[in-house]
Amino acid sequence: MKMTVQPGRIGQSNRGRPSGEQTATISQPLTFPAPKNGLVTTMDMASQQPGSATVLRNFFPTIKGCRIRGGSTKRGLAAGGGDLVSAFKYKYGATEKLFMATATGIYDMTSPAVPPATTAASVSGLSGGNWCAFQHTNAGVSNLVCLNGADDRRLFNGTTWSSPAITFPDSTTMSQLNYGWLFKNRQFFLKNATLDAYYLPVNAMGGASAVFPLGGVMKKGGSLMTGFSWSLESGDGLSDMCVFVSTEGEVAVYAGSDPSDANNFGLKGVYQIGKPLGKNAWIRAGGDILVATSDGLTPISQVFQRDRQALSLVSVSRPIEDDWRKAANATGGGWTLTQWPEQNLVFVTFPENSVVADTTFVLNVLTGRWSTISNWRALCYATLQGGLFFGALDGYCWQGDITGTDDGMTFGATYLSQFAPAGQFGQRATGTMAHMYFRAKTKPKVLLFAKADYDRTAPTFSGVTSGDTTSSEWDAGLWDVALWDGVSDQNRYDFRQNVRASGDMLAVGCVITSGGPVRLDVEVDLATLQVSVGEASA
Repeated sequence: MKMTVQPGRIGQSNRGRPSGEQTATISQPLTFPAPKNGLVTTMDMASQQPGSATVLRNFFPTIKGCRIRGGSTKRGLAAGGGDLVSAFKYKYGATEKLFMATATGIYDMTSPAVPPATTAASVSGLSGGNWCAFQHTNAGVSNLVCLNGADDRRLFNGTTWSSPAITFPDSTTMSQLNYGWLFKNRQFFLKNATLDAYYLPVNAMGGASAVFPLGGVMKKGGSLMTGFSWSLESGDGLSDMCVFVSTEGEVAVYAGSDPSDANNFGLKGVYQIGKPLGKNAWIRAGGDILVATSDGLTPISQVFQRDRQALSLVSVSRPIEDDWRKAANATGGGWTLTQWPEQNLVFVTFPENSVVADTTFVLNVLTGRWSTISNWRALCYATLQGGLFFGALDGYCWQGDITGTDDGMTFGATYLSQFAPAGQFGQRATGTMAHMYFRAKTKPKVLLFAKADYDRTAPTFSGVTSGDTTSSEWDAGLWDVALWDGVSDQNRYDFRQNVRASGDMLAVGCVITSGGPVRLDVEVDLATLQVSVGEASA
């Protein structure tokens, strides 16, 4: 009998792989686009947004991604030595003045003495430094109107300071006025710890005032904190409305022109937002107004359409909501918002605190993207002739985004991408090689690194980039000697460096240390991280 031999089969077993068999290790690149979405700290694991950053410190958000900020230089020193807590500007015709205030004085920082020489106070003997200021032009004279809730109202006409008297229908005094604004050529004022507003006749700079009580309108009590004119148009117009905001977040909107006539000045509605974080914590943005509240940076246009709970969904600060709420809870108030129109940036400052220390939030109003600044310890910001200035501790006035150092000291800029899985969620991976592109005038020194599982700490880097010292920046180089370069001279540079990070979620980042005489103008571009998924078994 003839036998047929069939191929045999390897016996199957449910006891695992045969001894000595290995799991394949797959190596693949993980791509991270340029951080065009700016800083995003509200991301969850299932909602990754390519082009976001979990750390973006000492960078400014741009349309393309982000650029490293410039350094800072001391420009002035207040003679009193107190912290500069307020900044405001006067501009009329060819006259432009920058003022900063401590708790005891107002200082002209337009052309101050160079530190360590001091600048004397233009207005001294004051009792408070939390000023608000607005400009009122009448009969060819423009006055900067300043109030702080502790001293008499001050006016600056471009040359001198004065304090024209205001009379009140009750026992109120001028020193109790803490905030004011202009509405249809009429000055409105708010009084400390009350729900009463006051107003002057049209185009009046002083004289008899009238009271406008809002105690029956603001049902949640508290006191009036801030106010402004607002229009659905992108500027002052016939549809302007007068807006009053209380400490409890109630917003009363009036339309009309004469508050003494109930038929001419009517209540359009009362709406609810989060508690405002300061009397100067709002800005105009196109045809809208953004108010910093405990819930976020809220567009006033949205209060007519949504209740308070839904407003956080359309908050401009939604990408950094976690950090925003942490800062709001730590400070409770005292915030200011300042625009830098030339760079389309907004700076959000708040009082020094231990929870969110040495931090300024920065918003690009064109893109709605965010970043943070450290190492400046800025308490207030202002602009002058297109430049950025800020007041800080111990009476120093600084110019920012200039040179490549902070008063001769190096500073670091850190970017860390969003965290992303290398494969499926829960599949552990190891990052081994980082590759990142940059745009810059000259090749920077860069430290690349990788992080795993939402570790946002950054390594230190001692390599200092000095920048292109053959070119000069405005207000720093010598005329007819310096070589002026444009941003069009930027080149593209790329770096590959070994890194190490293991986890379920991976991110790639960089540290650049600025330390030269000129601003670096380095921009972060595309990055990749080579990862290995899977590992050998015993």
